[in-house]
Amino acid sequence: MCRVCYSLTCLLLSIFALTLPVRAGLDDIAPRPQQMGSLAAAPLVVDGAIAPVMPDNALQFEAYVRDEVIAQLTIKMGIPPVVIPYSQWNGVGVALWLGTPERFPALVDSLLASQIPGLGVLTHEEEYQLLVNPGNIFLAGRDHPGMEWGLYSLLKLMGDVYGNTTFDRVYIRDWPDFPKRVCTVNTSVRTQSEYDYADSLFEWAYHCKMDEIEWNDPDGGHAVRSPFALEHALELRHRLIRRGQFLTFGTDQTALRVREKYWQEGVPINGMPMTVGSTQFTAASYGITVANAGFESFTGNVPNNWTMYPASGYPLLSRDAVNRHSGSSSLKWANMTPDYQWDRTVHQKINFGDHRLMRLRFWYKTQDFQGKIRILVLGDDPVNNHFVNGRNSVPSTTGWTEATGEFSVYNTDSASLWIGPEEYSSGTLWIDDISFENAGPMRMLRRPDTPFAVHKQPGNILVTENVDYTITETDVYDYEQYYASPRFARVPGGALAVGNQVTLDWHTGILYQGGRETVCSSMLEPLEYYQEQIRNLDSMLAPDGIKVHMIEVTLAGYDQNCVSRGMTPGQLVGGYVNQMNQIVQSRNPGMPIRSYGDAFDIMVKDNRCHPVTTSPWNVGALQQVDPNVEMMVMTDYSRNMDSSFYYFNADGHAALMSYWGGNSFAKAVEGASVARRAANCTGFLIWDWFLGAFSNMLEFSSLAWNFGPFFVHNPPRYTARPDTVHLMCEMWSDSFLINAPTSITARLVELSLPSRWQLTTVTPRCLDRECTALTSSRLPTRQASNTTSRQPTIARKPAGCRPMPQRVRIFLPCPLPEETRASSRGGTTARSFRPSMDT
Repeated sequence: MCRVCYSLTCLLLSIFALTLPVRAGLDDIAPRPQQMGSLAAAPLVVDGAIAPVMPDNALQFEAYVRDEVIAQLTIKMGIPPVVIPYSQWNGVGVALWLGTPERFPALVDSLLASQIPGLGVLTHEEEYQLLVNPGNIFLAGRDHPGMEWGLYSLLKLMGDVYGNTTFDRVYIRDWPDFPKRVCTVNTSVRTQSEYDYADSLFEWAYHCKMDEIEWNDPDGGHAVRSPFALEHALELRHRLIRRGQFLTFGTDQTALRVREKYWQEGVPINGMPMTVGSTQFTAASYGITVANAGFESFTGNVPNNWTMYPASGYPLLSRDAVNRHSGSSSLKWANMTPDYQWDRTVHQKINFGDHRLMRLRFWYKTQDFQGKIRILVLGDDPVNNHFVNGRNSVPSTTGWTEATGEFSVYNTDSASLWIGPEEYSSGTLWIDDISFENAGPMRMLRRPDTPFAVHKQPGNILVTENVDYTITETDVYDYEQYYASPRFARVPGGALAVGNQVTLDWHTGILYQGGRETVCSSMLEPLEYYQEQIRNLDSMLAPDGIKVHMIEVTLAGYDQNCVSRGMTPGQLVGGYVNQMNQIVQSRNPGMPIRSYGDAFDIMVKDNRCHPVTTSPWNVGALQQVDPNVEMMVMTDYSRNMDSSFYYFNADGHAALMSYWGGNSFAKAVEGASVARRAANCTGFLIWDWFLGAFSNMLEFSSLAWNFGPFFVHNPPRYTARPDTVHLMCEMWSDSFLINAPTSITARLVELSLPSRWQLTTVTPRCLDRECTALTSSRLPTRQASNTTSRQPTIARKPAGCRPMPQRVRIFLPCPLPEETRASSRGGTTARSFRPSMDT
């Protein structure tokens, strides 16, 4: 191609490019704004630096915003901006005005003067308004967080064209639907890797416009910490202060296990058989059998005596006569894909006998396995207590390896073993040779109210400690009433001879779900201890709120102090949480308190309290707790989230929709739908223990910020009434990662036009956009105020969820006669969409 032709082609392409509409900036903003629109195709071009203009004599939060603006604009533009106090601004160059209505009235006046309906009046917490004009940019925030969110949206509108910074010409009026969007961080910061994990989550939550961190750091209330841990904890805390984010801090035990005091309720182990040896007692067999424990017999590809639910998992199973630990075969899982969301374990009911401490043994082998082995020991209906509920990491590829684990069956004599790969696993797994045995004395409690007795058999003759036998502690533990691995020895000359059979009655501390242990709510010491923890925490990190974790298991009737209080298991849990609340309130009256919802929710499907005869175990718990304590409705625990919210609301408790990040995201969408029906729902919370599970946090934060549909339109520039106003509706066919086509249950949109409401139908335009046009015959001749909310007229049905009842309000800016525009201050109507939440 000749140079002339080449130059002409480039010129034509450049002219063509200038004629294309520019909306990429708005499309990049997430969560999606409540109100937004493009003002012009040509962007605002800044040649050089931009001048941030802020109120004189900056307040502390304005100084934080100022520093963030300088840092972010320097990164984006390569030139450090110079912030100018408003009184010193001379109107030269392109300026970025930032402030709140109270501190920067001129900024609000400029937004009002734009004549764009809705701009200039900030009515919501965390609201921001952004207007990119031909000469200046106006960014108003209702408060500190609002300014932060507005700045972050502005950064999404910035681009670089031939070395010049461009800002898309748009307007945005935005605020969150729910006041609380919470990211839970479960880690200490003792090591660099722990700090990196926490740092990543703090940053990701900020970019997702989540306004609260719930930090469960087990070191939070420690009076003495390593210099590294203290320095990095303070750094993270100060970061939240600079950004205007709320910090809720966990108090009692959670997250990583630490070596410190545990006040155990204790589980009775009655009649444990042991044999007297010359130097120590040895555990005798319970004689428990597992049918087809070595997977020697099959019917087709299914091992006999084992079942699976759902049945769709059976094709994953097969008999492997080549890869086996012993015997003739093993059980093999193969052809697994990570998108399978249902249970993959095999089940068998086992008769254990009550009041026993058991050890499970089995052998496993893996090949290119990605996932975890799930081990669940589940009590019988109707309570279904979890005696073991673990997901255990294993090497991706390994030869035959033995795994063991201990648990107590408490006072039930049968339970079901579930074993196999967890959901979302892939690769190949083999399991063979499953067995149960007497675990022997472990974590033995020696409090006065936890009796201990050794009886010689036959005859059940009580023998005497330090006369007939002694106890030698083999593992040092820092709580004097807790023997980690006690060893029993015969005293020569006593009543016991080598080979005698004895039985032990004692209490063991609980290891629950891999390490989180119980706290005895009947004792005073834990409350005194946590009172000191809260004092230390308040002095060092000054949290804005407190998270009170509850006892994972409460054993009413096993502890004499609990019996004397005459309380049910649920009441004990509720009483404990309320006592913690009183401790916090005595330190900081009015401080917000939150607690786990499943400890108080009668709709919970995971019963974790004993004795197992109580169903549901948490009856009476909620009524012990002050109504100011906020509860969590947990998507992965509740059998009916609507009922859970209603139950908490009936007793005056606000509630959060809480989503486990490792669950299917459809569960989050379902929870969001329920949350919008609940009058007492204050926000959304996402939690997990692994960074990868937070990959969909942006979509989750969008559920809480603006569930949609998202209405976008381009306000017409007019001096007379236009012939047509276009409304574009984004219907997010894939915005929330639901792997199914979006089902639109209605396409009617009800529009608020001056003096009347009218219906119009949106029609498909492309994959996730629908549009409508209002012709001149349907447009009014004058504006009037209308704040009426109407019944649902447009609904989206998320995959696998019920249709959402929605309340839709759309206010369209309509033309005014030229002579009335100046006095209208932008008109009295505004366009918005608010699903089921009144503003």
